[in-house]
This record gives sequence, structure tokens and C-alpha cells, in this order.
Amino acid sequence: MRCRRMWAAGLAALCATGPGLATVAADELAFPGAIGFGRSATGWQGGEVVAVTTLADEGSGSLRACAENGGTPRICVFDVSGTITLDRPILPGSNLYIAGQTAPGAGIQLRNGQSGQAPLVLVNVHDIVIRFLKLRPGPSVEPSPVVDALSIENGSRLYFGNLSLMFATDENFSLQVTRSTVADITLERSIVAFGLNHSTHPEGGHSKGALICSRDGLENDCGRITLWGNLFAHNRDRNPDVNGTGIGPVEVVNNIFYNPISQFTELYDITGNLDLIYAGNLAIAGPSTTQNAATAIEVFDFSPENRVALSVQDSLAMRRPHCSDTAPLPILAEAVTGEVLDPPRAPVSVAMRPVGDVLDLVPGIAGDRIAGRRAPDRLDAQVIADLRTCRGHVIDSVDQVGGWTDLPPVPARADRDRDGLEDGWEAGRSPGGPEVADDVQAADPQSGLPLIEAYLAEAAGDLPAD
Repeated sequence: MRCRRMWAAGLAALCATGPGLATVAADELAFPGAIGFGRSATGWQGGEVVAVTTLADEGSGSLRACAENGGTPRICVFDVSGTITLDRPILPGSNLYIAGQTAPGAGIQLRNGQSGQAPLVLVNVHDIVIRFLKLRPGPSVEPSPVVDALSIENGSRLYFGNLSLMFATDENFSLQVTRSTVADITLERSIVAFGLNHSTHPEGGHSKGALICSRDGLENDCGRITLWGNLFAHNRDRNPDVNGTGIGPVEVVNNIFYNPISQFTELYDITGNLDLIYAGNLAIAGPSTTQNAATAIEVFDFSPENRVALSVQDSLAMRRPHCSDTAPLPILAEAVTGEVLDPPRAPVSVAMRPVGDVLDLVPGIAGDRIAGRRAPDRLDAQVIADLRTCRGHVIDSVDQVGGWTDLPPVPARADRDRDGLEDGWEAGRSPGGPEVADDVQAADPQSGLPLIEAYLAEAAGDLPAD
């Protein structure tokens, strides 16, 4: 039996409870503990396991060779760690799990070389899980309006967790709908920070956090999107910028938004009728924040035929310039264009933690980190320290924060039988051990999951290691 198929009572509780998790025992889960609207991204399950064995941009053993799978179910595991420099974006196919938690050492960092787009560009895809990566493109060689850290255009059942999204010259996280549908998306436990302001975007100052449900053309649907447990910091605005349509809510729950220049959260009715649930969030002005960022949420009613329905619950906004003195900010302006629901609707995709927990909770879980095995790298640690000490600034150049992290070389992940399971995990766990390739879809005797899924879950900390 699998977690996503309603395990026995004791294991079902593990799948359905925990920080920020709603009860979802009836769902098929992408992995134990998956949360939010994207939690059913299961199309990769049962797929081929392919090892990334080189940090080269392309060719045999590269991340590109694994991820550009043509839609065939596939799992990318990493034998190597370090930085992959890209001269063009990687275009992942559907039914894919990029398992950054399997990389040894400090993990995998993606940055741009000659590329003028995001490191990962997802277009018209479904059932993708991407976890535990550092996506940090940096400025383009030539001016470009589309250098995001992670870019999605049309898609469904997409799950993004424990990412470090930095150094974009457009949005760090971009979710676009173009004459299609975007639905059932989760971004959780990630750091979205250091958008580059005066860099290579042709419009000039353009440090942006996240753009949700921007649209191109007509007949678009966009909704059922969850942002939970993320730390946004040092982005000029769009923290986040949200549109939507009537297919379901956008839920912004238990996030921290720190040190924008001009705006925290911005809500629009351009794409359609937006249903926004804003719960348990903390908005904090910082050294870069101007008086323009006067409220945690701004509502813009640009389309008379559409409306914004807003639920606000247990959230705080404040200025604390020196960490020792705190001045409250309003969540909303006194005059709000839109419908503010009273009483507010509770989130349906995740369970909300009290806002009083958020300042301790989120810095301890966000970014590319794995408890006991992978600490936050220098850049993630700097963002967390800036929040703790009320310091830091919106930046124009990667050099202002010391450049990209230099990930030290470490021994390759050991997998002698090349079945995708790490030798140390496989010893005493799988029938063949580390010497004989196993059927990785066979049931793990401890968890009931397929062996490969049990390995991925334990590597990520989704399940306790034996």
C-alpha cells in the first residue's frame, strides 16, 4: 500500500498531518507530506530512474538529458553536486521528478552563462515535482525581459519545494497563463530573494518576487495555487503579485515578506475574478522599504467586469527598523476596492499555523536545506540572518552579496549497481543490496512505498530514516 492510496491508519496520519498540512488522506499524494493544491503531482511515479552524473550543460549524464524527457515518466537523481552553468534554458517535460535531495554535499546550483531566460522553463506541462535546488540565473549577457529564476507558462499539478530562487532580473517565480489553464500548483518552504533591480531588464529597475497568474490572450483559467511557508526578501515589489480566475482560490499562507522597496502583496482582477485567501502571513518593512509600501496588501480594480474577493485572517504587518522597536502597518488601506469577506474563508489546501509562530517557523524550514545533512548555503543563510537582524538591501548586482555560492567538491553519490538507490541506503533495505540492481518499483518492506519513492522520501526528510 502507498501513502497516496490511503495507508493503514498509523501511516495515513503521517501523510496527512504536520506543520501546515491539511488532512488529505483521500488524495493520491506526490510524496508523503505533500501539501497544497499541487500535492497530486503523481504522473512521474513508476517512471525510469536516470542519474545526473555531470555538471555539464548538456550531453550524456547531464540534468538537461534527464529533464527534457518528452513526457515519459522519469525521476532525476544526482550523483554529483556543484554548479551547472547554462547557455540555454532547460525545458523539462511532463511526468518528472527532479530530486535535488539526492545530490551529495551542498546540492545543485543552476546559473546562467549565455542564456537569456530562466534556468528552468516549464511550458504546457503537468505532473512535475522539483525539490531542493538553487535556481540563481543572474544577469543576461544581452538585455532580456524574461530572466526568471523559475518560469512556468501553462501547466497543472506542479509541485515546487525547498528551492532557493534568487538573482532573477524579472520575477524570481513566474506563473503565466496563455490562452490555456494553470491550476493545482504548490510553492512551499522556498526562499525567494535578491531579485536584481537595476540590472539587464530592458525596463530598468525590475527586482520582482513572484508573479502569479499573469495572462496573455483570452480564455484563460488560473487558480488553485498554494504558497506556503516561503521567505520572500529583498525584492522590490510583487511579494507576490496575484491575478486569478474563478476556477479556484490562490492561497497565500504562513509566508514572510521582508524588505520590499515599494510594495508587498498586490492583487489584480485583470485575468478574471480573483479569490485570494491571505492567512497567517507576516509582512515586515526593512532598510530598503519606502513609505510607498504602506500596507501589506494593495488591491487594484482595473476590470469593471471582474472582482477581487479577499479573505484576510491572522496576519501582521510592521516596520521594525532596528529589530528593537516595532511600529504596526495596516494589512489593508481604509478604502479597499474589492470584496473583503467577513468572516474570512479559511484555507482549504493547507492548515494555517498561527502568525505568532511564523517568524520562528519559516526561517527554520525555507530554502535548499535538509535537516541533519544539508545546511543552508551562504546565500540562503544571509537572507535568514538579514531577517533576524533587520538588515540587508535590495541589490542591483550579484557581486553585492559576494557572488554565487562556491559549492565545494565532494565525493560522488555511491550507486554501484546503477539502479538509482544510494548504496548506504540500499544496504540491508533492498533485496539485492548495493551489489545487484533492484526493481526499484518493488515494495519497500518498511514503508509500503516503491523502493525508489521510499528512498526519495527519506532523502528529503519526508519519512524518518531507518
